[in-house]
Amino acid sequence: MSPFARWFQARVLRKEGGEAELLLPVREEFIQGQGLVHGGILAALLDSALGQAVESLLPSGARVVTVELSLSYLAPVRQGVLRARGWVLAPGRRVFHAAGEVLDEGGNPVAFAKATFYRKEGGYPGEGRS
Repeated sequence: MSPFARWFQARVLRKEGGEAELLLPVREEFIQGQGLVHGGILAALLDSALGQAVESLLPSGARVVTVELSLSYLAPVRQGVLRARGWVLAPGRRVFHAAGEVLDEGGNPVAFAKATFYRKEGGYPGEGRS
């Protein structure tokens, strides 16, 4: 698990067949100056859900990176547990298009995203160096 994933603490409920679902309880450190969940938290949650959906179609150990993420914020969030759902719209050999949404505890949509992912062959720059 990456350091970000350990800090973020989103729980993967489902990851299969080009779909994924994650839960994230709102924590105090997610709140910005106006008392709302910071938009970057919603963006990270959607990026994670869409990425998990893409990874569900790949062989174990395959890697993808986000090359584009477009987000629309639909409603403010102050507290509760967020549910993110992601699904693959168009799988390719190297490029994948996905979409998803974040719902509040009442099932109301609070954010929507679409993203493009690139399947990475080999390691990342700097990987394996101490």
